[in-house]
Amino acid sequence: MSFNDKDPRSSPAIDTIPLNDLESGANRDSQESTKWTNITDFTSSHILPDPASAINWRACLEWSLDKFAIAITPSYLQHWVSGQPPKPTKLHAIAALDGLRGWACLLVFNFHFLFTYTWKVAVGWGFNHENYSLFQLPILHMLVSGHIMVSIFFVISGYVLSYKPLKMIRSRAWEQTFTVLASSTFRRGLRLYIPSIIGILIVMLAVRLGIYDYSQRVLFEGHTIQGTNEQHPPIMKSFHKQFWDWYLTVVHLIDPWNWALYYNYYNPHLWTIPVEFRCSIVLFLTILATSRLTTVMRMTLVSTLVWFCMRWGRWDVVLFLSGMLMAEADLIYGIWERPAEDEKPWSARFPTKYHPFRLSNRKLWIALFIIGLYFGSAPNTGYRWTPFYMWTWSITPKTYPEPHRFPQTIGAVLIVFSINHSKDIQKLFTNPVSQYLGKISFAFYIVHGPILHSLGYSLMPNIWAVTGKDSDFQYCLGFLIGWLICLPLCLWAGDVYWRAVDIPSVKFARWMEDKVIVKATGQENRNANSRRE
Repeated sequence: MSFNDKDPRSSPAIDTIPLNDLESGANRDSQESTKWTNITDFTSSHILPDPASAINWRACLEWSLDKFAIAITPSYLQHWVSGQPPKPTKLHAIAALDGLRGWACLLVFNFHFLFTYTWKVAVGWGFNHENYSLFQLPILHMLVSGHIMVSIFFVISGYVLSYKPLKMIRSRAWEQTFTVLASSTFRRGLRLYIPSIIGILIVMLAVRLGIYDYSQRVLFEGHTIQGTNEQHPPIMKSFHKQFWDWYLTVVHLIDPWNWALYYNYYNPHLWTIPVEFRCSIVLFLTILATSRLTTVMRMTLVSTLVWFCMRWGRWDVVLFLSGMLMAEADLIYGIWERPAEDEKPWSARFPTKYHPFRLSNRKLWIALFIIGLYFGSAPNTGYRWTPFYMWTWSITPKTYPEPHRFPQTIGAVLIVFSINHSKDIQKLFTNPVSQYLGKISFAFYIVHGPILHSLGYSLMPNIWAVTGKDSDFQYCLGFLIGWLICLPLCLWAGDVYWRAVDIPSVKFARWMEDKVIVKATGQENRNANSRRE
């Protein structure tokens, strides 16, 4: 699930209603406040509202409704509602990674939508000699497999969070490096936890409003939930107990000392958030510790750390540090500074006698991308006994608590690395749809679980009651109808949550940092500029 501190997006202006506008007409003539003493006081001026005041309240109501309509309208349609032209957007250098994160979130939705009702999304083609679905084949399996997407999130986070400080390190801008690392470390927890905690709070309030009552009955009946019986929001007897349960959930979520995966009951998919935070701190510490080393020594030491973490089964840290290694390699190669991809054959860099064939850069990166898709398609369960993947068991470290994370780690690294180097593949992730999914990806990730646990759980048994589920066609038709209903709603909710919570959280973190940091004096700024010169 990435989650980028370096966010180039600009948020829409947040309008507020001044208190004096809401209370317009409140200060009236003192004579109006006196008690009526005779019938002559009962005039139309006292009984009927003042026309000017009525117009003000009507205008205020219309303004509020307009703002509400704009707020709930998806961002890509707001120019139709507001009447203002859409703001032009400019792609930044690593925009393809934003698009990749967006599509990864969408495929996580597919996995979570399906795995509640069937185990087939967790196993591969040919497993147990009875799984031969089209979507269980390598590469196609990624469309319904969620675990590889988490690996992609972590690689992207490691890459993006380390790119800027590594660039400054290579420029020998030590003070700027430390400033960036301090800022990123301070804001990282706020960036990750504020939207997550607010999301859990909304789920808790929805539970008290009865939104999860029907889905709870569906869960207890057990006829529909035939796959993963995931953690579901509990319904307590009183608001006090519910609030206390929410508080304990938040306490466990932000616990930095427990490295065990924590699946909370209000939104279990947020298990990735504390993992993101802890691995980010490890990444920042690694960058700081190696900042004064030579490039060769830094990359050698980080590669050793990758092996060390792999040896002890810390697959999450492996992914973050792999992202750091890729960022430094790309800075060395200068891939983001080149105006166009070099089409010179890779093999042409060596004497002719050392290569029997010539492979262009374009074909090389596309081939690595396909290989990455193959490794990333390793099933979550039983890949040791799954055709196409049996051989990978022999190279998987025995210390991995979840063995399938190893081939998926290889796949995630190859996918991200090949995308960074191939303009052809980048086109898949820099189009407007991909960039939109990337913008709302974190918010979409937060909201999709609660919606699936409320609407999804309630919807699917009623859909299958109409379509039936005796045949494969009826079963899949029910899935398709439910998917077509839940996905647009989750995308819409993610869009609203992105603008209402995610963007303000980023702004709040920057505002908070600006309020508490020690500002550099004018002399210090001049000294820093002179050193850079």
